[in-house]
Amino acid sequence: YGNGGTITEYASDECEGISNYNVGGQVHWYGNCYKNGNEAHCCTNAAPLQSGFDWTKFSKGNSCGGDGDTDYVLAEVRCHFLPAGVKPGPWPNGMCFPLDNTCKQLGVTDNLCGQCQALSGGFRLVNSIGLRFNGASFDDNEIGQGSNQARNICMLAKYGNGGTITQVATANSAGFSNYAVGGQVHWFGNCGFSSSYAHCCTNAALVKSGFDWNQFAKGNSCSGDGDTDYVLEKVDCYF
Repeated sequence: YGNGGTITEYASDECEGISNYNVGGQVHWYGNCYKNGNEAHCCTNAAPLQSGFDWTKFSKGNSCGGDGDTDYVLAEVRCHFLPAGVKPGPWPNGMCFPLDNTCKQLGVTDNLCGQCQALSGGFRLVNSIGLRFNGASFDDNEIGQGSNQARNICMLAKYGNGGTITQVATANSAGFSNYAVGGQVHWFGNCGFSSSYAHCCTNAALVKSGFDWNQFAKGNSCSGDGDTDYVLEKVDCYF
């Protein structure tokens, strides 16, 4: 995009640079800082660039204040890009896939930040760092095939929050957690099938037309708490 350009597709985590350790002693832009740290104004590694960026604002050397440090040169960079509309960054806004034409053609109203894929008789939503709704992931308990939670998530996706349900998700629907990505706030779903928990737990009963997902508690209790879970990576939805 050039310095100051408009970014339409962001670089992915698959990008990598390769230094040439036979050529050293060169002045360099400062990049020796933590990813997602607090030196975004001076360090090239701190945060993803945004449209209109000015590379010349970064420091030179090995400190935010700038110094005379020199390095080996960068000999090669391999670049990979995310789909249009997807921005890198931390949970809950980073790596959120937009509702695209594939989703719409499959009848999905809210893709829950996932990529949409066709299944025979339904669809799949997938995002390796977590499907989510309104800033929260979904419970890693009571999420398997036939669970009310999985079926309800499918109806949230198909009809959107508050939507009119014309087809109920079947018991073939299933959710799959990613046990490599944890520590996320989640909607409370760790309960059995029980009408007494229907007002707070996503697994208690099947939602009905006009439902409000935001009524459910977050955490691991009906009253809500600070419990966190592994994220929901994939949900297969059948109707």
